Amino acid sequence: MGRESGRGTIRRGVVRARVVAAGVLLAVLAAGCSGGSGDAPDDPGGGVAAGVTPSTSAPPATAPATAPAAAPATLSITPKNGAEGQPVAEPVAVAAGGGTLSVVSVRNGDGRTIEGALSPDRTSWTSTEPLGYDRSYSVSATATNADGVTTKRTSAFSTVRPRTFTLPYLFPGPDGPKTVGVGQPVTVRFDEPIEDKATAEKTLTVSTTPRVAGSWHWFSDQVVHWRPKNYWAPGTRVTVTAAVYGVHVGDDVYGQQDVTSSFTIGRSRIATVDDRTKRMVVRVDGKVVRTAPVSMGKDKRIVSNGKTINYLTQSGPHVVTDKHDVKVMSSASYGVTDKKHPEYYEEKIPLAVRISPDGEFVHAAPWSVWAQGKQNVSHGCINLAPAHARWFYDNFSYGDIVDIKNTGRALPYAAGFNEWGMPWSDWVAGSALN
Repeated sequence: MGRESGRGTIRRGVVRARVVAAGVLLAVLAAGCSGGSGDAPDDPGGGVAAGVTPSTSAPPATAPATAPAAAPATLSITPKNGAEGQPVAEPVAVAAGGGTLSVVSVRNGDGRTIEGALSPDRTSWTSTEPLGYDRSYSVSATATNADGVTTKRTSAFSTVRPRTFTLPYLFPGPDGPKTVGVGQPVTVRFDEPIEDKATAEKTLTVSTTPRVAGSWHWFSDQVVHWRPKNYWAPGTRVTVTAAVYGVHVGDDVYGQQDVTSSFTIGRSRIATVDDRTKRMVVRVDGKVVRTAPVSMGKDKRIVSNGKTINYLTQSGPHVVTDKHDVKVMSSASYGVTDKKHPEYYEEKIPLAVRISPDGEFVHAAPWSVWAQGKQNVSHGCINLAPAHARWFYDNFSYGDIVDIKNTGRALPYAAGFNEWGMPWSDWVAGSALN
């Protein structure tokens, strides 16, 4: 019994000792897990109680690093704020740095929005329509950086105020003939005198298919023509552009509006009239298709109102510029105004085709059939019998050529006159860019 009791006592003591040891161990572990409150002393063991081996399977946790904030986006606007007298042809430009554009608005003084285009990467915006003369504009832009933080800017400017404008009139023009003859020059007439001809000429473009070389020639401060060295080739397609809007051409004059026109060169129609034979020979695409007797301007000079009048028809290649079923012609147009003067007349002339600016026509003249092919009796026009005049009227039109020879009086070198008779070197010298 004693041995059993003793064995039992020993067991109780061992159990008690183990319970006490376990309690001490739990207390120590509890104390070791309470670190990190900020009030416990530094523990070089990483918060693990002394004498306890830390686990090597999981390192102690660390706080994640914080990324630096993105710099604010920047904005630049052109024209600059407060700018005055800005050229209307220069676009409004907005650019973002360190971010992308989220809002761009450009408005004129009436509140209308100006159209523009945003670049694919959304870092730049450019206006795509021209600005107006003498207008005020406001610009508002917003850019956003990588953190979504926005930068906003506004700007205001005004455009140039011209003294006056000039509009170029083209022939063949947008509403003019679409097919013209091989002798048709490109003509541009500005409605204001041009001081800076070189700048104005740079705005003028002639594009052709097939390609044709040519040159401009200024006849005055308002009139400039373009032509190839030789007659056009039939079938040539031509586009003329006067890109003058926004362009300063001197003396505070600016281009009012861009103008463009397209046309095609038709068949080659050239009528040659020789005073030695008193006959007209008509060639179409180089082939003779008709001949006709003519009577031209008589060899006579008179003086009226202090002006000397010469009735001889002028020699040189004339260009058809107009035609009328019936044209009222009067001697008053060239200076004979006294109805009692023997050379005075005012008549309705049938089938009149104009070939020069100063009143030379090819027309029907039944009254002079007796003289046609024999002698000159007209006041400068080319007289044809009615049947020949009808054929000529029906077949000849803008840009066709009537080349008159051997009259003893030459066409002047002037706009609408002897342009094709002018030596090519002289023509080219008339360009403001040479």
